[in-house]
Amino acid sequence: MALQINIAARREFQSRDLWEMHTLRAKVFQGRLGWEVPVLSGMEIDGYDALDPHYMMMREPGAGAKAGILRGCWRLLPTEGPYMLKDSFSQLLHGQPAPCDEHIWELSRFAIETGGSSHFGFSEITMESISAIIRYGHEHGIERYVTVTTTAIERLLRRAGVVTERLGPPLVIGIETAVALYVDIEPTCEVLFDRRLAS
Repeated sequence: MALQINIAARREFQSRDLWEMHTLRAKVFQGRLGWEVPVLSGMEIDGYDALDPHYMMMREPGAGAKAGILRGCWRLLPTEGPYMLKDSFSQLLHGQPAPCDEHIWELSRFAIETGGSSHFGFSEITMESISAIIRYGHEHGIERYVTVTTTAIERLLRRAGVVTERLGPPLVIGIETAVALYVDIEPTCEVLFDRRLAS
């Protein structure tokens, strides 16, 4: 499926786009994963969304002027201000200082509409989103992403060719075993590019 992928600052999206994104996040994080996240009027939204983050939104192609269905989203925040690892999950840093660098951005709130299907490994949509977010970092001078994820997703990222580095050992947070990771842009670009050449 050829998806329409848009990465831009929050202020550049229409209110309808934002409503769909926050609704998808509620469906995924509270509904499917069972996380304890704040949901208001069917939307999952937190204080970091008030900081004018960038978002990636992935849509199916629409017909005419009509936008296609939102299939996935991601949030990007620079580490020079507040962000989730530093201000909400600092225990995963194990006492070391939080990253604070214009070339390091945080990835958070990744959500994919699965349509009810479940299988082992990453879907084609997830792989497409990873390629897009890595390409965006490469093109915009981002050297590393930092993210909080589960150890299960960490294993899948590595199998998918994403070059990661732990900031510390995992900890149980809520119902998940969580870990803070760096994602190295250029080494990952090389792996994904080599795989495309080989396919």
